[in-house]
Amino acid sequence: MMALRRLIEIHASPGATAGPAFFRDPLPCNETLIAEVRPSLAPELFCHRHQTDQLMVLRGSIELVVLQNRRLQTITLREDEPTWVRIPPGVPHGAINHGPAPAVVVNAVLRHRPNDGRDYEPRPVPAVLAEAWKALTPSVQQLVANPVLAEP
Repeated sequence: MMALRRLIEIHASPGATAGPAFFRDPLPCNETLIAEVRPSLAPELFCHRHQTDQLMVLRGSIELVVLQNRRLQTITLREDEPTWVRIPPGVPHGAINHGPAPAVVVNAVLRHRPNDGRDYEPRPVPAVLAEAWKALTPSVQQLVANPVLAEP
């Protein structure tokens, strides 16, 4: 039996200009979700059992955090560098927004089976990775010192 490979994919998002508008190429999906990612101190991860997330930042920026090979790794997503990130089922992931305002993210979801309600319940970062998460959030001291940034 061949082992299932769960690799994150990163793809540039081409597009075309038509007059004053710029159009991005869409991705095939079962549904499209729009989310606001607010600045937060909470170390949380999500892990979907039966869906692939395909994420792109439309406004602002985030550090997408993925747990792979027992390590937290980050992928920077910014509105001025349009990039799709594909996260397959079973890969824990979360987001850190270091900015003062919510980031807007589109998710072109691919469903492989009916969704499981537990997929949308945040999970705490495992204790063994707490220090690694803390290292990813250098602006935590700034957020604590300036609560206006923590609660937009």
